[in-house]
Amino acid sequence: MTSIRERAGWAVLFGLPMGVGIGVATARTAGTGLADPLVVVAGGVAGVGVAAFVFGASLTGSRRPE
Repeated sequence: MTSIRERAGWAVLFGLPMGVGIGVATARTAGTGLADPLVVVAGGVAGVGVAAFVFGASLTGSRRPE
């Protein structure tokens, strides 16, 4: 069994790079710097969204015996 802390760690591990990637893509598309509020909000929302999805999926996934 995995603990809630381990599941949250995996969620952050997958969510953080996704948020950074979305932020960099937004910065390149908008032609602004990485500190622009548009970029920070887009990256933050994407990172938190992916982390929440991964965490939720890990809690509601199938229960296979280990």
